[in-house]
Amino acid sequence: NFTATNVLSWVMKNTVESNVVGLSNWADQGIFYASTHKKKPSLCITDETLELGDFYGKSFEKVTITDIVDSSLDFHMNRTGGLEELNDDMNAIVGKIRERVRAYGKDFYLLATGCDEECEREMELEIEREEECEVEMPSMKPSNEKRWNFISLFTSYSPKQLPICVHSLKEF
Repeated sequence: NFTATNVLSWVMKNTVESNVVGLSNWADQGIFYASTHKKKPSLCITDETLELGDFYGKSFEKVTITDIVDSSLDFHMNRTGGLEELNDDMNAIVGKIRERVRAYGKDFYLLATGCDEECEREMELEIEREEECEVEMPSMKPSNEKRWNFISLFTSYSPKQLPICVHSLKEF
């Protein structure tokens, strides 16, 4: 049975889950921006990961959003010279990012590996494939199709005038 409460609960759960993932991505992008703003263009380029061990060699661990963002902050600050190198505006942006992450992400955990976003998407797809289960449906006798009067399609003024027969699908 699907009720409005079930649907709303499902929508809320999915919204929270996507916001949790989005919060860490948003924070990482904001910190990247703040750490490279008005600095050498070469700092806007991060090293490309080419080794398979770097992509897939780390294990998954459950980590809070705040820990993920702190790790991202450490990475970007070490790469670009540290917090002391930021101007006042960028320091304020980083402070607001950390404040929002603490407020909205402190109670949430993600499975983190340390690999980049593309690698994480591939891993998520692999996990989804592992979680899928096939349900074999019992064989059923197909219904006999009846010839349809196609001319009625072009002479009808409303779908209500079409000769239709609706069959409900049974749940398995």
